[in-house]
Amino acid sequence: MNSNVEIVDVDEKGNIALPYKICEKIGIHPHDKLIIGVEDKTLVISKQKRSVFDLQHKEVVAGTLKQALIFEQKMDQAGKNDMPV
Repeated sequence: MNSNVEIVDVDEKGNIALPYKICEKIGIHPHDKLIIGVEDKTLVISKQKRSVFDLQHKEVVAGTLKQALIFEQKMDQAGKNDMPV
């Protein structure tokens, strides 16, 4: 098997855990934000540099920035909802 490929399970909520070796290779750390998309039938995950506002327009496929902004807002709101008062 290719050293860049690992098999992971999807839990009942549709969540996956990224393997440590892959996180280490890409430089993903706890609390980093990821951009997730689909090309054909392939899931594509990339580490967000800083904020979706820092993405250069030429790197953004039409609609991706808007989707990333909505996703980031939902994640921030979900985090706020989980914060104890």
